[in-house]
This record gives sequence, C-alpha cells and structure tokens, in this order.
Amino acid sequence: MTISVITVNRNNTVGLRATIESVIAQTEPPFEFIIIDGASTDGSAELLKEYASHITYSVSELDKGIYNAMNKGVAASHGDYCLFLNSGDAFCSKEVLAQMQDSGAKADIICGNAIILEEPRRKKTAPDAVTLRFLYGTALCHQAVFIRTELLRKYPYDESLKIVADRKFFLQSLVLDSCSYEAVPVDVCNYDVTGFSAKNRFASAQEWQRALADLIPERILTDYGREAEGALYGTSDYERLFLEIGCRRWKKPVYRLVKSFLQFMALFVPSARFVRDI
Repeated sequence: MTISVITVNRNNTVGLRATIESVIAQTEPPFEFIIIDGASTDGSAELLKEYASHITYSVSELDKGIYNAMNKGVAASHGDYCLFLNSGDAFCSKEVLAQMQDSGAKADIICGNAIILEEPRRKKTAPDAVTLRFLYGTALCHQAVFIRTELLRKYPYDESLKIVADRKFFLQSLVLDSCSYEAVPVDVCNYDVTGFSAKNRFASAQEWQRALADLIPERILTDYGREAEGALYGTSDYERLFLEIGCRRWKKPVYRLVKSFLQFMALFVPSARFVRDI
C-alpha cells in the first residue's frame, strides 16, 4: 500500500507550513508528497523551496480552481492510493500512515475518522457503509479518505463544480459503480473548518442538487429524495422544528431534551421511529 499525499494550496502560507510539518513528521513517510499551489502571492512558493528536500513534486501556477488542482495532483501521483490533505489540515498524530499500513485495508476507498476543529471539537467517525441515503444527507470527510489512484483517474473530479465534486465522486464510485469500501478505526486528520467548502455550505447544498441531477434519473431522485428527507428531518412540522433547534451546538441541553423526547415518542408514533438512532 503506497500512499501519495496531495496538498492543494492557494495563499495560505501559515496553513501550508502546518500541513507540511504534519506530513514530514510521520513515522511512516508517504510514498510521495505532492503539493499543487495556485500561483500564490503570499510567500507559499518560497515555502515550497524551503521544504524542497521533503517534497516529491510541487508546482506553483495558475489553475482553474480547487478540483482542477486536485486533478493535477492525481496526474502527478504514482502511489496505490491518494490522500488529499489540503493546506491548513494536518494528521492527528505522527503514526497515522503507519496505522493505515498496519490496518491491512485493501478496499478501493478506505475511510478513517476526522477530528473537526471547532468548539467543542468533535469526531466524525467513518461510516460502516456508504449508501445513496448517506450521501444524500452528508459526505465523507475527504481529508480522512484514502482513494485508489486508478479510481481517481477513471472518475476525475468534475471541475465545473467548486465545492462538492468530491462528494459527486463518491456517489459515482461507491453507489453507482459499487466500488469496494472499508472503514478503519484510525483518527486520520484534523479538519480545518475555515476551508472553502466549510464556509460555503449554502452554495454546497445548491451544487449538490445539481450533481445529483447529473447522475440520478429524475424519477428515482424525486421518490428517493422524499424518503431520505423524511428520514433525515422527520415527517412532521414538529419534528422538523425540534431538530432544527436542537442540532445547533450552542443549544446542547435543548438538543438532549429534544432527542430524549423524540426517542420516547418513537415508541408510539411510527413517523418518529427514525430518531432512535440520532
């Protein structure tokens, strides 16, 4: 299992340095360390020269966006798997790549856990399985996923999308093409929530609807969308309201109360059964 770590950067010198330090500190060094910089003007190009002895391949030139840069990284890679650890993101520990090697995982797509860097910190655990329902409502944390390189060449990221091309890739490969998937109990990355996609969640939702329409026939998408929406948000106005209020992290006591109430109601009200697994 040879791993190419790919880092995409644009005018984020501080974040890029932190990412580089995290990668070169690994006890099991990556097979390749590739950095694609989008013609930064903040000193990032100079940073690439400073760490040149640790970097397999780097370039600093204009690109057409994040996914164009990521496709460039894939084109330059030679490892069995690619991991995208973008500037500002970092490995959880020095042993991450060694733990991945020891895991024995061999699936096309291997997912670990991600630590979300917000207050309070929380862990996004790798799901046991990835289905259409799962991807309809959320996404894998890209920085915690090891993807077989040949798969990334078969389904390059859709560069017409700015935020959800990775999610579209997972829908295409895992759901429609039935590629193999494996979750491993390894904390892989600290996820920087100041990144582009994290700060543009509304635009992300709009793009995702477009990506779904590209891949899923309309009749299937309409029916499945209704079912998935009901499973995610509840089927009554009360359930929707309580979940909207309760899921705001600054109202954790309210969330716990709402959760307990809905789980109790699930014993008696069929439309509320889905909340048992909240």
